[in-house]
Amino acid sequence: MVTLGVVVVVCVIAGGGALAWLRPMVTVTEAVEGPVVEAFYSTGTVQPDREFPIKSNLAGVVTEVRVDKGARVSKGDVLAVVSDPEVVFRQKKASAELREKLQRAEPTGSPVLAEFDAKILASGEMLELARREQQRVTRMLETNSATQTDLDAAMDRLKRNWSEYESLKAQRSAKQIEMEKDVEVARAALASAEWNIEQQTLRSPINGVVLDRPTSLGTRVAVNDHLMQIADVTPTNLVMRAAVDEEDKNKVRPGQLVRMTLYSFPGEIFNGQVDRIYDKADPDRRTFEVDVKVTEGTGRENLAAGMTGELAFVIAEKSRAVVVPSQAVQSERVVVERDGVLSVVENLQLGLRSVERVEIIAGLKTGERVVISPVGEDAPGQRVRTRFIDPAVAAHVNKVAEKDGSFKGF
Repeated sequence: MVTLGVVVVVCVIAGGGALAWLRPMVTVTEAVEGPVVEAFYSTGTVQPDREFPIKSNLAGVVTEVRVDKGARVSKGDVLAVVSDPEVVFRQKKASAELREKLQRAEPTGSPVLAEFDAKILASGEMLELARREQQRVTRMLETNSATQTDLDAAMDRLKRNWSEYESLKAQRSAKQIEMEKDVEVARAALASAEWNIEQQTLRSPINGVVLDRPTSLGTRVAVNDHLMQIADVTPTNLVMRAAVDEEDKNKVRPGQLVRMTLYSFPGEIFNGQVDRIYDKADPDRRTFEVDVKVTEGTGRENLAAGMTGELAFVIAEKSRAVVVPSQAVQSERVVVERDGVLSVVENLQLGLRSVERVEIIAGLKTGERVVISPVGEDAPGQRVRTRFIDPAVAAHVNKVAEKDGSFKGF
């Protein structure tokens, strides 16, 4: 009888163990207090705030190249010279024409004005003769030594000479105005020609660095042909230029906090803020460019143009909150395990969400065990076996694989 009882107990224990073993296995962790950040993510490249293309101002031949790729230049430094013989010819022609116009318009030595002065002098003498003749005929008429016809002829001659004299003076004044105008036109033509001469010399618009290999010496170029690229690549003046998806564009605001990782600085987080938001999307990628100014980071002084990384644009954050791993939220619900039985959290209220964590505002307390492995809709009330994962480890399950060094999340 005792033996039978032992056998029954053993069978019950074995059956219970078998039933427990047949229960589904779920992975659980604990709700804890910790920081949570809600953000959206994008990729970006460290770039100068602005690059300056150096282009030919005129058609010609590259006769001088004074810099090479990587050369540091100051504002106003000569970079290259593009020569055009026609431009030199026009400058010399304009200079010669100005000298001629100045000599012609010179008040005291102008041959044109001297000719007018001679004609005016001769006309003045003829006018004086005509006036004396008119006076003589008038006296003779008083003594009946001349007729009225003689007087009329003298008056007519006087008027013709007066008219010619005044006409010559007016012509001289008009010619002087015309020559002064010609001088101004010649000055403008020379200034334009000298400006074109100056445009042959290409100078740096900023203090910066030559980013590419300049066009070779002796190359014939057209107007606006690219010769080289200049930019200020001082680390403090570089920006992280991000490509933000169009669905996230309206979440970006000036001055917004951004946290960044660069593949050149593994494990380091850089802080920055949104500096500029460009209004037009890239038509191919459907992304908007956003410039982020790097404000903090121990490697900031070592930033270099062309470095790439990932950015988290922070929407909101809390330093302390009840959080669970983001994979614990399944179909907008959280399943907990209590005494081996699954149940759905009642009155659940979710808060901030990040790649790794979700804030629980109501319905869950720290220390409660939440399920992070997938469960079905019929999970509530189901008895399960559990495998516990430390909360710190569980929070990192959602991280992007490190194989490409991508952003690690918060």
